[in-house]
Amino acid sequence: MKITFWGTRGSIPAPGPETIKIGGNTTCLEVISASGVHIIVDAGTGIRSLGNSFIKEKKSNPINLLLTHSHWDHLAGFTFFAPAYNPAYSISVYGNRMAREVLRRDIYERKDNRYFPVNNDDLRADIEFNEKMSNPLIIGDIEITTLNLNHPGNGFAFNFKADGRKVAFITDNEIGLQYKGGNTPDEIEAFCRDVDVLIHDAQFLPSEIDAHRSWGHSTYTEVVELAHKAGVERVVLTHHAPERNDNDCEVLLKNARKYIKDNGYKMKCELAIEGKSILL
Repeated sequence: MKITFWGTRGSIPAPGPETIKIGGNTTCLEVISASGVHIIVDAGTGIRSLGNSFIKEKKSNPINLLLTHSHWDHLAGFTFFAPAYNPAYSISVYGNRMAREVLRRDIYERKDNRYFPVNNDDLRADIEFNEKMSNPLIIGDIEITTLNLNHPGNGFAFNFKADGRKVAFITDNEIGLQYKGGNTPDEIEAFCRDVDVLIHDAQFLPSEIDAHRSWGHSTYTEVVELAHKAGVERVVLTHHAPERNDNDCEVLLKNARKYIKDNGYKMKCELAIEGKSILL
């Protein structure tokens, strides 16, 4: 299984010379099994570059798009996704109900140019919105299970199983606060149990979280503690705060690794970096 980060920023794009190493595009993840099955998670601004690579490299069709939740930083890139304009492609959309509704109503079914110069007549791909998502969902040789997020408006975390490996992708989840309809501590621990890689939101620092409770995000200390309890040996921190530049992100990682060492935990910790891949 190959995991590629096309967007790792949270809340709003943060392009510029100070974020060029970690990346400034918002959330988009690509999962590829050994057999070549492709799954895209979220349509943040990072999906633009991914779409261009699909066209250039003639990547597999149909395209499977999974949506975690409806917030704009996870959907705003869809109108720049080149395959959506190409009649040779079909796109199957799965995921959180509200996210599907927002994408369909506000983007795909748009009939005017108040917000963008093109409308749904220009989106010539065969786009299907799946009203129901089984749990687990099987796409090719990839098995996907879901867990409700602790985030305003809720949403889904995804656990991917393929090629004998498991990866949990959990963005926009507040570990330290349980939301109505969200996950419990026992549920999220079980969801992450013994995955090969845990990719989790760590937007806020421990010193920042009290001022941002109920915003739906976590700290690196909370993510590390979750990984330790779940027996995870590799952690990737993502959904970087837009105001955090490359140096700030590296300091955050340094502090996370120190926290791991000081507590005697045995795990690798790294940052999600735009353009980088994980091979399992």
